[in-house]
Amino acid sequence: MKLADYLQRHSISPADFAKSIGVNKETVRRYMVGDRRPDRENLRLIADKTNGEVTANDFFGIAA
Repeated sequence: MKLADYLQRHSISPADFAKSIGVNKETVRRYMVGDRRPDRENLRLIADKTNGEVTANDFFGIAA
């Protein structure tokens, strides 16, 4: 699942999600539109905060 879809489905703002993983909201916006990919640590945090619904594969277009 794409991060943008997850946040919308769960009514979480990008700013709130950014705070929860310790980055700024612009970083999350860039993750959402594909301008930037999370580093290894942030990939882990995103997977943890989304209960595994968003994974590294979702950022790299790899089918699970």
